[in-house]
Amino acid sequence: MLNADTIYNEAFSLGLQPDPDLSVCEWADAYRMLPAKSAAEPGKYRSARTPYVREIMDELSPRSRTQEIVVMKGTQLGFTELGNNWFGFVADISPGPMMMIFPTMQLAADHSKQKLQPTIDATPRLRGKIKENRVRDSGNTITVKEFPGGILFLSGSNSGAFFRSKSVRFLFLDDLDGFEADVGGEGDPADLARKRTDSFGRRKKIMEVSTPTIKGVSRIERSFLESDQRYYEVPCPHCGTYQRLVWGGDGADFGLKFTRDPEGKVSDVWYQCAFCHARIDEHHKSEMLEHGRWTPTYPDRPKRGYQLSSLYSPLGWVSWTQIVEEFLDSKSSRERLKAWRNTRLGEPFEEQGDRPDWAELKTRCEPYSMLTVPLGGLVLTAGVDVQDNRLAVVIRAWGRGEESWLVYWGEIYGDPGRQEVWVELDGLLNRGFPHVSGQELHIISAAIDTGGHHAQDVYAFARRKTPRVIAIKGASTPGRPVIGTPSSVDVTWQGQKIPNGVQLWPVGTDIAKGILYSRLKIIERGPGCYHWPIGASDEYFIQLTAEKLTTHYVKGFPRQEWVKTGPHNEALDCEVYAYAAALRAGLVHINFDAIEASLAGIPPAAAAPFSPTGEPPRRRIINSSVPRW
Repeated sequence: MLNADTIYNEAFSLGLQPDPDLSVCEWADAYRMLPAKSAAEPGKYRSARTPYVREIMDELSPRSRTQEIVVMKGTQLGFTELGNNWFGFVADISPGPMMMIFPTMQLAADHSKQKLQPTIDATPRLRGKIKENRVRDSGNTITVKEFPGGILFLSGSNSGAFFRSKSVRFLFLDDLDGFEADVGGEGDPADLARKRTDSFGRRKKIMEVSTPTIKGVSRIERSFLESDQRYYEVPCPHCGTYQRLVWGGDGADFGLKFTRDPEGKVSDVWYQCAFCHARIDEHHKSEMLEHGRWTPTYPDRPKRGYQLSSLYSPLGWVSWTQIVEEFLDSKSSRERLKAWRNTRLGEPFEEQGDRPDWAELKTRCEPYSMLTVPLGGLVLTAGVDVQDNRLAVVIRAWGRGEESWLVYWGEIYGDPGRQEVWVELDGLLNRGFPHVSGQELHIISAAIDTGGHHAQDVYAFARRKTPRVIAIKGASTPGRPVIGTPSSVDVTWQGQKIPNGVQLWPVGTDIAKGILYSRLKIIERGPGCYHWPIGASDEYFIQLTAEKLTTHYVKGFPRQEWVKTGPHNEALDCEVYAYAAALRAGLVHINFDAIEASLAGIPPAAAAPFSPTGEPPRRRIINSSVPRW
């Protein structure tokens, strides 16, 4: 019979044994199972599907002296499964304290439930090490996974208290560029997390993975530039010369190439070798990947860095044709081109932060009158900025591809704490605006800022006008969406939400201003182009261009920030809010064909129904092409 001394001695002896001579890749190929619940290709894991991850997994293994690994990548390349492979190896073969950090706690919980737990359930070697999470006190929860000799913590970068109390040997930072800039006033969360590995000295392993964002600000770009900067080179199937797969661009004599048919659709895509200039078809890619190799730019640097684009995505995942089509769809929009470069090429986007010249913008005014809607404008939204002595208002008409026309800019003077100001605003938002077709359009959505000390007055107005009018609050945190998920403002004394009560909608002002400024540079009619009527005042254009994007450094880390260059920026804020109102109203899903048919006088039965928010219209205005709420 075993006694306590025997159990202790055996456990102590196991603890003194060196880590097994097995790599993460070897473990994954031998034992890892991909769950049907979350994997596109369920079944036994095969590193041969994504050969470029093999070296990276080897560097995560105990046999490697590498301590820090950074991966700057595109999407659909299999790196989520690499992180799960590492966890499985740690839990099964090389136990120790481990931490996985994601941008938010919600993303951490989603990964745990949708990826990690199904992996544990599907992999026999892990099921025996980690108890079922429905067992009381099992040590297996959404954010904690215990296993013999170790534990995994999952957290979001927005949870500062989580970092203070834990020491870990293995650290996985996923989607690094989505992390908070500062958590609880304590500094960069990624830096705080790295310090939790200090007590393990040379035995620690840190891995950072992310698609990049803006050049010069991107965390993953900065970390990659500090590394040995490795690129995956593959052999040409014709001449055998090793080379990187690159986009190439216009005029290049190598890289990804394509042709289009007379209708503009992509008809053929291939890769042109940089050396023999022979045509390489995508079916060659599997063999090229299998024989590829990582080549460092600075081999003497201790940190391993890997960069990989979606051009390397295995057959059946993201095709070269899809990448080309996405490029053609996005090249007319700066913000969409940015997303394409980040997610498909795995490269940071160089932002143009120069402030537009207001006088040059004014020269582009067009021959239509204020308070009228020109051809192409089909949907109206409004943005309202609340000042201590006035309300500033922008009304903008939107058309296909988010092309837009200024319909009204003005200010309603008076104390926002008094009812008269809101009565005048109500009259403006409720009036009809003549369309060039001879009919009238009405505002379908208006966003009013609550940033000042008149928030309660805004809530009172929005409460009476919901859902057409929403209360918003600007959020300058980088990376926030233009319009986010609302939170309830109206609650009972017990803290319960009041049905149909006022909601506060967050607006990502940083992203919205970047989009707006990029669109101000579009001079040709079409998607994203901004238009203004003759008669728009100098003051409007001065306020529209009253901010610029600057880069400054906080504790050595670059931060981008919008700063005012003039005393007033209300027109810019109002334009941001009008755009947020348009997105909230479902601008990208609006049936413009139905609106045009209505304006042309086609009977409603012959035109498709239209609803800006997916709800049935409560009341229609005669001769109006959209429902009025």
